Amino acid sequence: MIKQPNVVIRPYSDSTDFDAFAQMVGVYFIEDLKEPLNNNPPIGMCKAMTQSVKDAITYLDILHIDDSPIGFIMYQVDSPKSNWCEKEGYGFIREMYIRKDYRKQGYGKTLVAYAESELKRLSVPYIYLTSSNDAFWLSVGYASTGEICEKNNNHILIKQS
Repeated sequence: MIKQPNVVIRPYSDSTDFDAFAQMVGVYFIEDLKEPLNNNPPIGMCKAMTQSVKDAITYLDILHIDDSPIGFIMYQVDSPKSNWCEKEGYGFIREMYIRKDYRKQGYGKTLVAYAESELKRLSVPYIYLTSSNDAFWLSVGYASTGEICEKNNNHILIKQS
């Protein structure tokens, strides 16, 4: 757990985080990814995402400022158990979100650094992600592979763990 003045990153908990997580996912998919959703918040999608955490396939951490959730990061070690496995044995940052009113204040970098340290602890050689907006990821040390992900048509970026 990372704790700074008023900043806490901790693992997702169904009992305390589901509603806030679902709200953030809804905003993330509609506003940031421009994906149409039938329901906002997308309860079914969030239940599938959190089930993956319960099944020990993915990790989901929530960033809180003054006890209010303002972001999340979902990541995994790629394995065939996942519904998204591009590079078996590599770390994969699946999703990351920071509320718009908290962006450009270093919270995204803090959240990424936390997930990277967790993946490094799990002994992954590299961490990758897919992105349609590379500027942030390049600023935190990721490099383009020149590859495009067939699943979402986004660039694949990578960083040594």
